[in-house]
Amino acid sequence: MWRMTAFLKRSASIDRDTFLSHLKDVWAPAIASQPGHKDVLKKLFINLPMDLTGTALEEVFPPHFDALIELYYDDFDSARQGLDGLSQPAPNARLGAFVDQGASSAFLGDVRPKKPENGAATGVRMTVAGQVVDGMAVEDAQRYWNDVHPVVAQRAPETWNRLTLYTQVHGRKISGEGLAQWLCPYQFFPMCADMGATSIDELLMAYGNDQYMAIVRPDEQKFGKPEEMLTFVTDRKVAVLDQV
Repeated sequence: MWRMTAFLKRSASIDRDTFLSHLKDVWAPAIASQPGHKDVLKKLFINLPMDLTGTALEEVFPPHFDALIELYYDDFDSARQGLDGLSQPAPNARLGAFVDQGASSAFLGDVRPKKPENGAATGVRMTVAGQVVDGMAVEDAQRYWNDVHPVVAQRAPETWNRLTLYTQVHGRKISGEGLAQWLCPYQFFPMCADMGATSIDELLMAYGNDQYMAIVRPDEQKFGKPEEMLTFVTDRKVAVLDQV
């Protein structure tokens, strides 16, 4: 499948509850029923931010975004058809002043599960998006990430075995024209990933152990910039549409 992923930050003039209510009750139903889009849209999820207050993640991943949106399509052509169908969105499908357009990002990518989700076990999920390391072609970085990195990661069972989910999303560069009318500006991220665990503590242990630092982290730095990633942590997902 293909996925449009959006890291959204609300406008400074709107409180979070109002922003999330608008997303769930007004924007999402309008997007799901938009002519030309509804026939190809398969899933629409709104991930809500987890309260990290008092956890070890609070300083590492300060809450920069207010929601993470996922729109799923069967393939690239269907995704482009759906985006074309939103070229003139209905008024209630426009986020407009609700979103900080300068601090929010959306991008399209090919979804590639590497460790299928155990939905019953996943209590918390972290989604990250990043850029390719300087001097490496995007195609080479994505190929290494797809073919080699998951094999390397499995050599660190203290990390791999704690994950209830690991999915890669390989970004595709498109014009993104008109995207800001109904969502937010398009910003190309070649690599995006979802990692799940049973709890915050398990997620912290997955990425805070000696095996991760000795095996996985150095491999990540071969193709990406983990220190510059967008990050969103969630423990709640609203399924507006789920046809698959």
